[in-house]
Amino acid sequence: MSIVQNPKAFLSTRTRKFFSYYQPYLGQLTINLIGAVLVSVTLLLVPLCIRLITKDLLTDVGPQTTAQIYRLGAVIFGLIALHLVGNTIVDYRGHMLGARMERDMRKELFAHFQTLSFGFYDSQKTGQLMSRITHDSFAMSELYHHGPEDLVISMLNFAGAFAILLAINGRLAAILFLLLPIMALYAVYFQRRLRRAMRQSKDRIGDINAQVEDALAGIREVQAFGNEVQEQEKFDHENERFLASRQIEYLSDAFYYQGVVFFTQVMPLVVVLFGGLAIIQAELDLADLITFLLYTGIMIEPILRFSNFTRLLQEGLTGFERFVEMLEVQPQIKNGTDAVSLDEVKGQIEFCNVTFGYQ
Repeated sequence: MSIVQNPKAFLSTRTRKFFSYYQPYLGQLTINLIGAVLVSVTLLLVPLCIRLITKDLLTDVGPQTTAQIYRLGAVIFGLIALHLVGNTIVDYRGHMLGARMERDMRKELFAHFQTLSFGFYDSQKTGQLMSRITHDSFAMSELYHHGPEDLVISMLNFAGAFAILLAINGRLAAILFLLLPIMALYAVYFQRRLRRAMRQSKDRIGDINAQVEDALAGIREVQAFGNEVQEQEKFDHENERFLASRQIEYLSDAFYYQGVVFFTQVMPLVVVLFGGLAIIQAELDLADLITFLLYTGIMIEPILRFSNFTRLLQEGLTGFERFVEMLEVQPQIKNGTDAVSLDEVKGQIEFCNVTFGYQ
C-alpha cells in the first residue's frame, strides 16, 4: 500500500518531514529554548519580589526595612537584566535558526525542481512555483523559530502564574480560569476560518505572480500586437480575486485577534471586581490583590503570544503543505539501476570506424 493510500502513514511521513529540518540545528534550538526558559522564569520571579515588599516589608517597618528594600530592588534589577539577556538570545539566535532552515528548504526545493520532467512544467505556472520557493519557505521559517520559543514561554508563564495565583487565593483563581474555555472555543472556531482563508490567499498571490511573469516574459509580443489592454484586464481580474481572498482573511483575523484581546481585557476587570469583594470579606488583602493583577498581566501575555503563534501556525502549515506537495511530485524520467556514472568527462569526441561518402 502506498503512502497516499494510507492516510495515517501519509500524515506520519509529513510530520517526520516537518521536524527533520531541526536535525542539523539541535544545538542552536537548545540554546534558543534555554533563552526562552530564562525569559519565563525571570518574568515570574519579579512579582514575587514585589509582593515581598508590599506584603511583608511595608506592613512591618523596622530599622532594616530600607536596606531590605534596596536589596530586593537590586534583585529585581538583576532579574530584569537576565530577562533582557534571554530575550536577546531568543530574538537573534531564533531568527538565525529560522533563516538557516529557510535556506535549506529553498535549496532542497530548487534542486527538486531541476529533476522534474518537462510535462510537469507544461501544467504549472511559473509564478506559482516562485511563490512556493519564496513566500512559503519564509512562512515556514517564521513558524520554525517562533513556534518552539513561543510554546515554551507561553506554557511556563501561564502554568507558573496560575499556580502562584492558586496559592494566593484559590477561589479567585478559579473564577479567572472559568473564562479560558470560552476563549478557547472562540479561538478554535476562527482559527479554522483563518487557515482556509490564508490558503486561498497564497494560491491567489501565486496566480498573480504567474500572470505577471507571463506578461513580462512576452512583453515584446504583447506590445507588437497591441495586447496591452487584454493583459491589463487579465491582471486586474487576478488582482481583484486576490483582494477578495484577502478581505475574507482580514475579516477572520480581525474577529479572531480582537476577540482574544477582548477576553484579555475582561480578565483584569474580573480580578478587580471579585478581588474587591474578597477584600471586603477579609479573604484577601490589598498586597495580594496587587500581586493578582501583576500575575494576571503575566497570564494575558502568553495568551497574546499564543494568539500570535496560532497565526504563524496557520501560515506555516499552509506553506508546508504547498511545499511538500511539490517535493512529492516524482520526475517521469529516472536514472536506471544499471546507469553508469561519468566520473571523468574530458569533453573530447573520437570517431572510430566511421566512413562518409556520396553515392
